[in-house]
Amino acid sequence: MSDEQQQAPVPALRPREPWQTGYWGPTNPDEHPAVIAVRARFPEAFEEAVNFRDEMTIRVKREALREVVAFLRDHPELRYNHLTDLTAVDMLNLRDEPRFDVVVQLYSIPRRQRLRVKCGVNDGETVPSLVPLFAGANWLERECYDMFGIVFEGHPDLRRILLPDDWDEGHPLRKDYPLRGYRDYVQPGFERPAPRVRGSLPRPRP
Repeated sequence: MSDEQQQAPVPALRPREPWQTGYWGPTNPDEHPAVIAVRARFPEAFEEAVNFRDEMTIRVKREALREVVAFLRDHPELRYNHLTDLTAVDMLNLRDEPRFDVVVQLYSIPRRQRLRVKCGVNDGETVPSLVPLFAGANWLERECYDMFGIVFEGHPDLRRILLPDDWDEGHPLRKDYPLRGYRDYVQPGFERPAPRVRGSLPRPRP
């Protein structure tokens, strides 16, 4: 990344109380420093910026996710240098595609500001891993893989983390996953499996 790209000017922010830690920046995307900087640096990857309940979310193309997060981390006037969370949302029945949203929650320790970055991904597509940027992304990405089946390209050890390695019943946080799973389960102290409503979705093959 060149010095000119890193030194891209961003608007000054309003002063805050020293104990205020949950500030997300201006509510107008056209005035938010991170939105302005990302839009200028990644015009082809930037998709939109949305403010909801005073929380700013930047949506980018999945191929550029790692580059955008690295830019936000290293920019001297932004410095979103802490990954607070990485998760996913299954958007089934809410839109046609992409199927999932990968959600990255960032926090700037020196500036005490938060930011959310999203990218969409369809089933079978990969998302660049953030482990090269934040070591803490390792287990978070494994959880997304375990629960949603999202594959993070470049992850050093992508395998299940909550379910057994030999789990062959799919990914439980997908919205089309049966409430009681694909197999009958006998609870301790009972002889028969609990009643269940079987869906019409086929069981995934190993």
